[in-house]
Amino acid sequence: MNEVAFLILLLSAYILPVVIVLNSKRTQGHEKNGWLISIILFSWLALFMYFTIVPKHGHKKKSIKKKQG
Repeated sequence: MNEVAFLILLLSAYILPVVIVLNSKRTQGHEKNGWLISIILFSWLALFMYFTIVPKHGHKKKSIKKKQG
């Protein structure tokens, strides 16, 4: 029974970073897909990079000022 509990714990530790990125509002679209692929391949290392590289409040849209003529 201890082996089963260990495997469940190991699987949960592998899936947790994917769930964190899926629920995050820091990225969207193709950028989120890229982070998900990297997290699937590198797990916790990629999650650490995700939190250090991606801005906390996501990308802010730049306001375009219209030329007043």
